[in-house]
Amino acid sequence: MGERVAQRTRQLVALRTQAGEAWGVLSLYREPGRPQFDPDELRFLRAVSPYLAEGARRGLLVGEATDPEGPEAPGLVVLKDDWSVESLTPGVARWLAELPDGDWPARGKLPPSLLAVAGRALRTAEDADAPGEIALARVLSRTGRWMVLHGAALVANGTRRVAVIVEPAHPARIAPLLMAAYGLTDREQDVTRLVLQRESTAAIAQRLVVSAHTVQQHLKSIFEKTGVHSRRDLVGKVFFSYYEPRVRDNEARVPEEKPLRGGPMGGAGFEPA
Repeated sequence: MGERVAQRTRQLVALRTQAGEAWGVLSLYREPGRPQFDPDELRFLRAVSPYLAEGARRGLLVGEATDPEGPEAPGLVVLKDDWSVESLTPGVARWLAELPDGDWPARGKLPPSLLAVAGRALRTAEDADAPGEIALARVLSRTGRWMVLHGAALVANGTRRVAVIVEPAHPARIAPLLMAAYGLTDREQDVTRLVLQRESTAAIAQRLVVSAHTVQQHLKSIFEKTGVHSRRDLVGKVFFSYYEPRVRDNEARVPEEKPLRGGPMGGAGFEPA
């Protein structure tokens, strides 16, 4: 037999926000012969992963807002601390016109929902060392579709600004609304979320403290209400309609040094380190 080749140690870390959304995966490697990642290092990775996820989240959304390729791309509004508009990205005026109770095209009046998100983001930011939290809101537009607003404070050199990203709500953002629209019960929604996380029937039963038979009964009802025929169909309906095209698009954008675009990865199928 040939000489055995030493294998590198590999550790995968799911980059999840505090809300549990996965925005990427970090792969860490050690040279052959080096020890495994120890418990202290794993605890450190768990502690920093939400911050890395938040950075990925902001980068992807801002990248898509500043370099849009299609009419459904997010838009970005930057406001000064006196609530005047500092800058707008191409196409954002369309989303501002869809948000209720505003009149941006004719009078330059920003929608109250956007100002509310901006205000919440600014209130959480004390100074440059405490950038604050992301404010988030789902708003039903005038055309009847759901929009998502993300607000983040920008504090630098003694000045305070706030950036608000406006985008159409994709499946991961409106999952609770979609499940309610299908008439899923609370327990059916719990089962659906675990299916989207690639959990097995046995694992779902253990998590929900019910029998495997009960899980199967819930799945049968879910399939009937959502118009699919299997767990794979349910996952594929979400993944292939939104996430897979994003992954392929970003693969092509990297060598061209273009900004990356996208939303959260949904159920990643594994837990953080």
